[in-house]
Amino acid sequence: MRYFRQFSFVCVLTACAALLHPNCIALAQREAPAPSAAEVQQSIALVRTSEPNDETISRTRSLGQSLLRVGRFVEAADLFAALAEKKPADFMIVYGQALATFNSGHTAEAEPLARRAMEMVLPAGRAADRQPERIAQAADSLVLLSVILAVQKDDQAALKLLQQAVQIAPNHFDAQLSMGRLLFGMGDDNGAIKYFRTAVSLQPENSQAMFFLATALEHTGDIEEATSSYRKLASTRPDLYEGHLGLGSILLKQGNKGVDEGLKELTRALEINPNLYEARVALGRALIARGQPSQAITHLRRAAELAPQNPEPHYQLSLAYRRLGQGDAAAQEAAIVKRINESRRAR
Repeated sequence: MRYFRQFSFVCVLTACAALLHPNCIALAQREAPAPSAAEVQQSIALVRTSEPNDETISRTRSLGQSLLRVGRFVEAADLFAALAEKKPADFMIVYGQALATFNSGHTAEAEPLARRAMEMVLPAGRAADRQPERIAQAADSLVLLSVILAVQKDDQAALKLLQQAVQIAPNHFDAQLSMGRLLFGMGDDNGAIKYFRTAVSLQPENSQAMFFLATALEHTGDIEEATSSYRKLASTRPDLYEGHLGLGSILLKQGNKGVDEGLKELTRALEINPNLYEARVALGRALIARGQPSQAITHLRRAAELAPQNPEPHYQLSLAYRRLGQGDAAAQEAAIVKRINESRRAR
């Protein structure tokens, strides 16, 4: 599945809201339904125009955590910024501001915030008498800053931070998973597998950990274990397309013995998400190979819509039309392939 390495680290970014310390997640989950935009603005104004007491600070901070939980990052960033004006030395406020700012798409602005949060807790996280909460917070801050640096293309700096995180907190799931993702993106498949295995051991039913372990195993050529990992993901989380997509694709690669199940799994993936380019192309290829070009055309046309500058769907369509005896249609698709390739060479 050739696209996985390209987007592997992007998945870390979308998961960053889950990096809050477990205590904070619990607070957010006990919150009432997410507040309205007006309530958020009222809270921001209250913090900025008064001298809030500890109870108000705690309540507003929990409000920010609930906003992070539901993905309202811009509002969360504004709220944490207001809190930081009053409590600049509060780790959870600065960390929350960094997290929300980053997930709002402002990477450069998030970096100094994340670095400040890290500097607040890292000494305590390394201390001989360190407390579990401080260890977790130190690892959280290291992971967040590493993700930010990776987005800024500084993989080596990100790697050093993650090495610190897994040393300080070997059982920190996000540190292990993020290390695996970074190494995978850097081309170190075997190193990535080591950390993905640890992440799976820490959270055996975590879909992200299972998915990345399976893709890394597939990339190294360990087809048997990769198939097993995809199968486990598909059975553990049948509501997610990733397990079905991975299992279906890898079964088709194994030839005749896996084709029927592979087609079934890819069909299930498309039932969950109809816009999966890889599933559409894989189904199209397999159906042509099975002598069912008419069924392949629907999938290949959709794949061409999803990736209009990719010649592969058009190439497969030319084969399908040729099998059906539709020479003109086949020639049109072949012409599109030629045009796309010439356009690419001209860049």
